[in-house]
Amino acid sequence: MPRFRPAPALLFGVTLFVLLAYWGRLLYGAMWHSETGAPAVGGLARYLLGIALLLAGLGAVAHLNYRLAFRRWLLRRETGWGYWTWLCGLAWALFELLQARTDHVPDFVDENLLMTAVLLAVIVAYGYVADSFRARRAQDHLLQQKVEAELTALKAQVNPHFLFNALNTIYNEAQRVDNETVADLIQQLAGIMRFTLQESKQLLTTIENEFSFLEKYLALQRARLPERDSLRVSTQLDWDGLPAAIAPLLLIPFVENAYQYGISFVQPSYIDLAVVVENRRLRLRMANSIAPTAAARPGPGTGIATARQRLALMYAGRHELHIQQTADSFTVLLTIDL
Repeated sequence: MPRFRPAPALLFGVTLFVLLAYWGRLLYGAMWHSETGAPAVGGLARYLLGIALLLAGLGAVAHLNYRLAFRRWLLRRETGWGYWTWLCGLAWALFELLQARTDHVPDFVDENLLMTAVLLAVIVAYGYVADSFRARRAQDHLLQQKVEAELTALKAQVNPHFLFNALNTIYNEAQRVDNETVADLIQQLAGIMRFTLQESKQLLTTIENEFSFLEKYLALQRARLPERDSLRVSTQLDWDGLPAAIAPLLLIPFVENAYQYGISFVQPSYIDLAVVVENRRLRLRMANSIAPTAAARPGPGTGIATARQRLALMYAGRHELHIQQTADSFTVLLTIDL
């Protein structure tokens, strides 16, 4: 947080005071030497106060329009036309207010139309300018998070070359003794580590790479879990083949959360995962039971909270996330416009 420095603030205050005093002196002198005689200082003050209130009111309307209509409607493809319809209603309301102000005199209709257009232009321009600043702040925040994540990964990781060499050694030994199951699991683990170390540094990755990573993770989980009638795991990953990109490791927190808190070897449990990408639109549905021992485990929700924040930064206005939790179930519904 930047420290407050009184010297620049004091300099600004003095400069602003001198400028306003200079303008006030000129204005007062011009009115004093006019033919109308001494100025009515009270009338001037009321006039300036009226202008200030008008600007404040216009600013408040523009800000409310930005928060309640611009960000909720215009930034979404399916509600964009609703925003422009709302502006037509707002223009109508502004015009009627101006008409009431001029007692509906016909001579002021053209002036009121012009003023309505000017006020509406200011309101619309405020939305675009404010949203550009918001997007810039979000982009800077996302970049800062990316740098921090990379630094954290660098601090936490052992030399990846050593790990990959060790895995290759174990893989070769498994193949030498004809243990294809172990060799395949080692290969899946190496693929997960490679994706985590390499693709996570990129801002975006292809859907094909993200699905390949998820398939490797699910394969390891299937090998870890025993085959029991009381344990049901269903997974579906479908992609229509159209080129699409997604933030890497964005979906894995929801999958990890299901395996961490949804698996029970004591009572019946289940995991249902479906990820479908069609026309560059991703839909994820994750439903899982909640194991009785889940309350004793660390968390929950740290990874999901991070995923929620990444979604808000990278897919603002382009995603919907609904999470529902009961005593014995956890459901995630996610839609992303890629």
